Amino acid sequence: MCRHNGNRWRYLLKLNVGQGVLAIPGKNKETKNIQQPDMNYKSLILILLIGLLLSNSAFSQGRKSKIKVKELSEKERMQEIDLFGQGLVEKSKGNVTGALVFYDRALEIDPFDAAAWYEKARLYLSMNRNDEALEAAKRSIEIDGKNKWYLVLYANACKANDQYDEYVKTYETLALEYPTDLDFLKELAFAYYFTGDYKKAIVAYDRIEKEEGVNEQLTIQKVGFYDKLKEPEKGVMEYQKLIDSNPEDPRYYALMAEYCAKNGLDDQAIAAYEKIVEINPSDPYVHIALADYYNKKGNQHRSFQELKLGLANSVLDLKTKINLLVNYYQGNLSDEQKKHALELSEVLMQAHPDEILSHTFYASMLYENNEFEKARPLFLDILKEEPSNYSIWEQLLLCDLNLQDFTQLDTDSEDAVDYFPNYPLPYFFAGLANLQLKDYVKAKAYLESGKNFVVNNDGLLEQFYSTLGDTYHALDNFEAAYLSYDKALLINPKNALVLNNYAYYLSLESKNLEKAATMAKAAVDLDPYNSNNLDTYAWVLYKLGKFDEAIIWIEKAYDNKGDQSGVVLEHYGDILFRLERKSEAFDYWRVALEKPEHSELLQKKITDKKLYE
Repeated sequence: MCRHNGNRWRYLLKLNVGQGVLAIPGKNKETKNIQQPDMNYKSLILILLIGLLLSNSAFSQGRKSKIKVKELSEKERMQEIDLFGQGLVEKSKGNVTGALVFYDRALEIDPFDAAAWYEKARLYLSMNRNDEALEAAKRSIEIDGKNKWYLVLYANACKANDQYDEYVKTYETLALEYPTDLDFLKELAFAYYFTGDYKKAIVAYDRIEKEEGVNEQLTIQKVGFYDKLKEPEKGVMEYQKLIDSNPEDPRYYALMAEYCAKNGLDDQAIAAYEKIVEINPSDPYVHIALADYYNKKGNQHRSFQELKLGLANSVLDLKTKINLLVNYYQGNLSDEQKKHALELSEVLMQAHPDEILSHTFYASMLYENNEFEKARPLFLDILKEEPSNYSIWEQLLLCDLNLQDFTQLDTDSEDAVDYFPNYPLPYFFAGLANLQLKDYVKAKAYLESGKNFVVNNDGLLEQFYSTLGDTYHALDNFEAAYLSYDKALLINPKNALVLNNYAYYLSLESKNLEKAATMAKAAVDLDPYNSNNLDTYAWVLYKLGKFDEAIIWIEKAYDNKGDQSGVVLEHYGDILFRLERKSEAFDYWRVALEKPEHSELLQKKITDKKLYE
């Protein structure tokens, strides 16, 4: 009588009744049990006793242990069974420590109980005590080397301890011993993959495929192995087998096409894509895939044409299409790319005429292409449907600004303020519009109110103060203007526009001219080819009586498109007059008279041939 075989049968009874049927372990998982049925302790012991009577039955299978063991007395057997059973009960309660104590006590009585070693190994593995798990698992298979569950646990313990050769070898044994159990074969295939033996992994998958037939999952896995081996032509053969298994499934051609494209097999990729079109001409995805293919190949024209076909298909939902477009057209776009994006957005609107999102996207593309005149009415129509869409309000206001339609900007910004009374930007646009429309009181009101809503946006706050400075100056409230400019410069000392305006207005009052000169020179340094900045610096120097320096800078202003400015030309004449170059001064005054923005005194200067300031 082989006592340890009797123990194995006894343990099988324990497993079947006390724990439920064992599940086959997954690739990275320890063997798991399904839900345990309710059982009281006395019932468990009774069944274990029955197991002893059947120890020589047909279930006592497997090779005999080479380990010499001592015979146990009946009392010892009963004690060992009792302790093992208590271990199972503690384990079922989640008391891992208690279970280990009972298993150890059982093994003190019978150190050749493979089931007890197995249970110990399982617990150790669950606790990440991998060294101890491997030792216990190895002990279980030394006693009972034919129990497949012991072997599975041993393999997983080897893997957990980085003993990959033994891990693979054990699954090779299991696959050989149980050739009809495909789960073991799949685990073996994974073991080969895990250890980088891709050729053997393919052989294992071929055996699985022979039993299960060709299927998508197996094919993709095998192709992945051929990729690792840098044998794409064999990957193509695998996809062809998949296609042959169901030649009417367009997805398989799509897999083939994508794989061929990735591996530079262009002719085969195109052939697969064309086959999809043949099978399902209304499939929008094939055109999207072709667009991506041509885009990667650098054929932007074909990519654009295929993308148009895909986007025109109403089967594909609008949000997916917009995401595609955003992915295609992002970053710094060329003019041609912007035109393409605009044309495709119009295709979207035609394919989805009842979805406001398509109109919104088209209007945004018009805006990006600087077609503000076309975009503005679309934004207005969208806002009739969605007046709470703040981003559309912003784009509308920017359209008005770019068109320099300050009357419309005034109207639209006031409407935006009504809808969004706590948003600062509509107030700013309302203030700017009214400044340009010369309604300075109204401009001041909007700007003063709006700046209070600015949060964590110094750039916008800077613009509020800068525009307030111009507004207060227009209202002849010079101190308030200068205070606003100071606040703007406190935020950004390099604001060339504020530096220039501040300096110029000080020069008009002949006030703080040294400060004005410093600011004017800073503006010139920041923007050295701006005729306004150059003119201001020249004029401040003129006010300081530095006529020889002033003439240098006014000449630079003139050379940088200042020849079209009445202000620059008049200032040029004034400086020349002070330098006693009066004949030249009269010439510049006369030219200035023909240009906009000269002073009201210019005609009198020319008539009297005198300098009036």
